[in-house]
Amino acid sequence: MKQPKTARLLCLLLTVLMILSAGFSVPAYAAEEPKTTAESTESKNKKTEKCIVDLTAVGDDLLHKPVYTRMKKKGGGYNFDKMFKYIKKDIRAADLSVINQETILVKKDYTSYPRFGSPYAVADAIAKAGFDVVTHATNHTLDRGQENVLGTLKYWRKHHPDITVLGIHDSKKDRNSIDIVKKNGIKIAMLNYTYSLNGRSLPSGKGYLIDMLTSANKKNIIKDIRSAKKKADFVIVFPHWGTEYKYTPSSNQKYWADLFLKEGVDLVIGTHPHVVEPYKMMKDKKTGHKMLIYYSLGNFISNQKEVPRMLGGMAKVRIVKDKKGTRIKSYDLVPLVTYLSPGHKNNYTMKLSSFTEKKAKNHFLYVKRHKKDMNPAYLKKLFKQIVKKG
Repeated sequence: MKQPKTARLLCLLLTVLMILSAGFSVPAYAAEEPKTTAESTESKNKKTEKCIVDLTAVGDDLLHKPVYTRMKKKGGGYNFDKMFKYIKKDIRAADLSVINQETILVKKDYTSYPRFGSPYAVADAIAKAGFDVVTHATNHTLDRGQENVLGTLKYWRKHHPDITVLGIHDSKKDRNSIDIVKKNGIKIAMLNYTYSLNGRSLPSGKGYLIDMLTSANKKNIIKDIRSAKKKADFVIVFPHWGTEYKYTPSSNQKYWADLFLKEGVDLVIGTHPHVVEPYKMMKDKKTGHKMLIYYSLGNFISNQKEVPRMLGGMAKVRIVKDKKGTRIKSYDLVPLVTYLSPGHKNNYTMKLSSFTEKKAKNHFLYVKRHKKDMNPAYLKKLFKQIVKKG
């Protein structure tokens, strides 16, 4: 379980005080008795008037057959825990951690590209690692039919009910309900859409099954955002969009980004291109509203065979709420790298800052595919080139 921070406890204390004071018609931020200089300084240092949420998000959990084969247990079954062992400290330290589960989960008959179906055990590892939110609306969501979309949702709800699952639904009622997570006194609404289902269509009469980022669904998307803004302090959209293997956002991404900004979305975190794309703060010239956008976090893990697809990003965003409102205080993108051992025994993701020359020379792409650019220097250079374009 994640340990509460001082800011969280103080925020909770403020909430209690607000409730108690309401009965005596005292303002929520009423003046207190005079404090000593030492007490006043301590109060300022602890930012007693702020609620803080630290959010962390990673990209595509893309489970090709070699990935889940490496996760087989000797006695049968699968254990995906090692995928997260080098980043779970960051995941658990955050107040809200998000991962994009690119592939749908199935009970048996596991499959790989082009129609993915991954073991339920990956859900157990995601929960154990400390993630709070899973985005499931991707172009591969319908790969194994509607029964496995519903099966995936059922598994999450039965075995990991505390995790918020976005982008897939089992009813119209569920589809029309905005997912809102309350953390440290801040209500955060989250929406997740995919641009495509790889040529597959939603089942007749079940348009609610998967949230779509299409022109046909534009009115519903706008309706969702406006509803979210009324109910929450902060709105995040997780779009599955863009062009695969491109380092810059497409015209379609820019179109939707402009729409999100106009509608007042606060944060956009994109996935799908399988490579990192730029991130930046956008500002509406008419309203002055600001929106932070990460166009693509790239792959979290995969078995793709090109060096740039080994590079991913971990978004880190601090959200604050005080008397002035709710806003983004700070943000960053931490580069990650997927490690594949030559013998297909190890497969995990780690920070690029910890990826050494020795580790690089023992990477599958370096040893077996003779990719000499599979090294820390190249990956750091590529990352800087990409993010500068933002």
